[in-house]
Amino acid sequence: MINLFGYRMSWAQLAWFGHRASGLGVLLFLFLHIVETSTILFGPEVYDFTQTFYANLPAKIGEVLLMAALVYHSLNGLRVIVMDFWPSTTIYYRPLTYGVIAATTIAMVPLGLIILTPYLPWG
Repeated sequence: MINLFGYRMSWAQLAWFGHRASGLGVLLFLFLHIVETSTILFGPEVYDFTQTFYANLPAKIGEVLLMAALVYHSLNGLRVIVMDFWPSTTIYYRPLTYGVIAATTIAMVPLGLIILTPYLPWG
């Protein structure tokens, strides 16, 4: 059991919460992306101005968080699909959840470095 926000949660509940939270984060980005892209309708000056918001460190950190949400959501979705199509794998929900977390962490190291390298001291 994990104590999160004062609630005792199992690994399955934590994976469910993470899947929903990452899905909402990706949905929020999709909405912001549609709004940002639609600024081209107001002319190239407005569009170029909105693009300047994405050329700073906080925006790049947001991109890293977005990538983490995308990677986790997709890998956890594959875990759910495997458990739905092969019910005998449900006894392995905890190792599969650990695998999703480990794979997300491993994938985010190079992705984070690629995105953040221009802002790091050696970049």
